Amino acid sequence: MVRFLTYIFQRRLSRPVRESCIVKNGVVASKHPLIGKTGVDIMRKGGNAIDAAVASAFVDCVVEPAMNGIGGEGVMAIHTAKGENIIIDYVGRPSKNCTPDMYELIEEAEPGWMGWRRTRNDENIVGYKAAVVPGTVAGLSKALELYGTMELKEVLEPAIKIAEEGFIVGWWTVSHIISGMETFSRFPHWRKLFLVDGLYPPRPYNHRLRRSPSLLVNKDLARTLRLISEAGPEAFYKGEVAEAIANDMLENGGLITLEDLRIYEPLVLKPTPGTYRGLEVVYDPSHAGLTLIEMLNILEGFDLSSYGFGSFKHLHLLAEAIGLAFSDRFEFMGDPEFIEVPQKTLASKKYAEERRKEISFERAAEIHPGDPWHSEECTTVLAIADSQGNSVVVNQTLVNIFGCGVVVPGTGIVLNNAMYGLNPEPGHANSINGRKRRIQNVCPIILLKEGAPYLSVGAPGGRAIQPSIVQTIVNVVDFGMDIQSAIDSPRIVRETDEVLIDNRFSKEVYEKLLSIGHRGFYIDNEIGNWGRPVGIVSDFEKGLLYGGCDCSFLGFEAEAVGF
Repeated sequence: MVRFLTYIFQRRLSRPVRESCIVKNGVVASKHPLIGKTGVDIMRKGGNAIDAAVASAFVDCVVEPAMNGIGGEGVMAIHTAKGENIIIDYVGRPSKNCTPDMYELIEEAEPGWMGWRRTRNDENIVGYKAAVVPGTVAGLSKALELYGTMELKEVLEPAIKIAEEGFIVGWWTVSHIISGMETFSRFPHWRKLFLVDGLYPPRPYNHRLRRSPSLLVNKDLARTLRLISEAGPEAFYKGEVAEAIANDMLENGGLITLEDLRIYEPLVLKPTPGTYRGLEVVYDPSHAGLTLIEMLNILEGFDLSSYGFGSFKHLHLLAEAIGLAFSDRFEFMGDPEFIEVPQKTLASKKYAEERRKEISFERAAEIHPGDPWHSEECTTVLAIADSQGNSVVVNQTLVNIFGCGVVVPGTGIVLNNAMYGLNPEPGHANSINGRKRRIQNVCPIILLKEGAPYLSVGAPGGRAIQPSIVQTIVNVVDFGMDIQSAIDSPRIVRETDEVLIDNRFSKEVYEKLLSIGHRGFYIDNEIGNWGRPVGIVSDFEKGLLYGGCDCSFLGFEAEAVGF
């Protein structure tokens, strides 16, 4: 605790500190002010946290167009006031026409972050053959149908209005448009939607231009959302929108058919929670949640609070737990409908105990997969809680920035590139098959204390998502931080090899990590991908909700708001 207080004191002297949002009735932690406003407005009208989450998530599909959209996919974690724990999995499915050998492979690594063999013309990343059937509309509609109190038409009104009238474009969106121009300018509907006169990016908002800011307007998307509000998700999967998607695919070598769209359904799960230090952990067992619970189970065997925040032992244990869990993820995980995944073992305390034996304070472990058979940068997130005890975390994505770059004519829909999450080389757990889902990196988590919501947290950031959420949980539970400080504190990122260390940690600790064999890089907070968590702590004894957001990047518009 002394180390943490010293760190906070030094940090307050060096940079502004955002405080937690503290309210009584309802709070929204999200990545754009319009998302938060929408959620608060819905709860003020009498809606519960699920109503607010669905409305906010549809707005998110409009105002974060590079990260998310109704052409994407996601996972939602819900805890209801009645005590139910639910995961709604609306990860998209490839067409039935997809096969393990559908791409021509070349002898080099692909240029992105997955590390697969590269495909000819990057067909699994850009263009029509990179998209899967989107799940977002089905997933959000199902959540509202099962656990909301309002009609779809009512919760869609804010998103329709913003798409129709436009929203002020900030640096975050413009930076992604600029970075995507070289790749996506080949697609005329992308150019028309995101470039001014099809030529150059919009002017980002700043205080000198506040009188005439650039607006991003998507009237086609407003019309699509209006169709969904009137006819429900069938408008997207069986009606006019489905026909537009299928026809565009047919004309451009894509594989998604009307049948693929028609049969799509999200998965509604009621998982058995894990535990961490006496708290229940609600997680998605099919995707990144399984990796996260393995990390927590490994860490639970150590008294982290006694080591001190930012200490050598703290960071070493984080690095080892993250690396061990990721090695198992890469080796054993895939769509459980298609392959046998040792879910129960990977989530078990006994297996974590075995993995923990590989950790020593004298040397860095040689990271490799365990033996569990003996017993994913472009995502968005929001968290919402209300005073009745409902709590929701929503993670949605297009996978990469602007997905595959395809904007379906007449719809305003940007399609995902989720085929990129499947290994294009046959013979692996996560290889391609018809309608086989990829394993997602999104990881919405709700921790319960005595059956009630305590900590709700999620993050965007590809494979930095799980490490960022684990460290947020540890910061709150083990180090006693408030939610905003837990999110703002420096973190490390690792998969199985290199450890990236925020240079707000001491250089002495960094050098000690290197001395025992870690391959590490000491880098500035502004240039690393650390994940960007949002979170809510619910304190029902005090009758207060505390919201926090990562807002460290220049021009980032994340905030927690409530009433």
